[in-house]
Amino acid sequence: MPAHFLLHCKNDTLLSTLLGVDLGSALATSVVQHAKIATRIAWQHFGKCAVLTAAGLATDAKRGFSMKVVIENTVCLNTGDAAILLAIRHILRSIAGDDVKFLVFDSQPDVAARLYPKKDYPDLEFHKLLAESLFRYQHGGGIKGRLKSIYNRGVLRALRRFARNGAASSFFFSQNDRRGLDAYASADLVVTTGGTYLVENYDLEKRLNQFRIDAILGKDPIFFTQSLGPFKKSYNRQELGPIFDRAPLILLRDERSRNHMLDLVKDPGKCHVVADAVFALADTDRIKKHLGSAPAPTGRVAISVRHWSFVSDGEDGMRRYLDSIREIATILVRDHGKEVTFVSTCQGVPEYAHDDARTARAIVAELDSEIAKHVSVDAAFHTPDQLMALVKGCDFVVATRMHMMIMSLCVGTPVLPIAYEFKTKEVAKHIGVADLLLDIDTVTPSEAAEKLGRFIDNLDRYRRASLQAVLEEHASAMSATSQLSPLVANRSPNVAGDVGKRGEQSLARLRHSKHEGQGEPVV
Repeated sequence: MPAHFLLHCKNDTLLSTLLGVDLGSALATSVVQHAKIATRIAWQHFGKCAVLTAAGLATDAKRGFSMKVVIENTVCLNTGDAAILLAIRHILRSIAGDDVKFLVFDSQPDVAARLYPKKDYPDLEFHKLLAESLFRYQHGGGIKGRLKSIYNRGVLRALRRFARNGAASSFFFSQNDRRGLDAYASADLVVTTGGTYLVENYDLEKRLNQFRIDAILGKDPIFFTQSLGPFKKSYNRQELGPIFDRAPLILLRDERSRNHMLDLVKDPGKCHVVADAVFALADTDRIKKHLGSAPAPTGRVAISVRHWSFVSDGEDGMRRYLDSIREIATILVRDHGKEVTFVSTCQGVPEYAHDDARTARAIVAELDSEIAKHVSVDAAFHTPDQLMALVKGCDFVVATRMHMMIMSLCVGTPVLPIAYEFKTKEVAKHIGVADLLLDIDTVTPSEAAEKLGRFIDNLDRYRRASLQAVLEEHASAMSATSQLSPLVANRSPNVAGDVGKRGEQSLARLRHSKHEGQGEPVV
């Protein structure tokens, strides 16, 4: 039964007859929930490809409907990464309704569950990322290297057995691993989170292994908004090509990333450039209000900083960056009477490898004492909602972390950006502040002072340009629903055991990993 036909099934008796269920039963209640999803999809794709059969609706109802979506490769201890997760959740809920459970496979699920507790996020369930839990990653040769290879081949065989017959009992699987495998088996969709983790600054081995697990389980992931590439290493190109080919949809944050895909994927038509997912969280009513009349100044400014291992000139480059931020803080207090707070997306979590508050304290420690009286470091952890509430009270934000920039813009607070990767430069172009962009590789105190002055002198103009662009970026981020809706409509929880010859050949390369570890992924 075409989904758009459900639009006309307002008569309960007719709907009952079509679906073959008693409307007084729990089954019927669940079926009607599916009908609502189908109706929502039909409105977005009338007459195209949103098709749900009555049999499919009834099958979903019998298994106790709650749509299940796996979101993998998250690092929710990073508030920017958590913001991406919540944005993906928002976008999928706009298609499927609120009755969706998100099975989040994170690098540190116990800590993530503490930061995002059930009482506040009842639809989030955290699991250990299987690629990190199942495989061994001791690098080097010798006996340890050979044992690692033997162990990992055993894991692959156990995974294939699970894919064939659902048997998760194995020497290689812990209780938590079995719970995670069962979650994948019951999932309707698998999404690999958005961000910047498929770039060759970082070791890709764990990401590739996760995609191999997806292939074994017959769960080809949707790639949410990514900045990725370029891929120059032959091994990475060899491994990623089949993974991208199998993916039903690849969302990219910029044309540069799409260009990196063109010679890797056979069907570039499934690669779509849309705005970063976090723009979906924009408070459009507040932004429109600020476009109508500028808010009264509060006298407060927030600054986000970070340590960056890949800055040009190494320690000298970081010193230049820190001196530039110190100059900005000094000018804000001395010349404009601002109260300055250092706050960021990566802080306040002892278990996380990154703490931007350390960098902030190093900057503040060398401020003139009279300036330092008006500068504070907020070193606490903040969820995305808490962070956005905090920057609502700022006149503007100076942001090094890109998602600090985006979350500030989402609540109508203008931003002076500092780029450490090309992703920030792309956002700066889109929101009309490219002429003010500071680059961590080249910034100097004098350049920082000059661009800060231009920003403050023309704040209303930059605010209007940025906030008008945010409305467009919000629409772009939400436009992903048009590509996602057919995949939601055609979802299947079944595990596909036969991944095909190409998939098996790719998986076999696991024991020959040749990656160079260069750090942790960032968003």
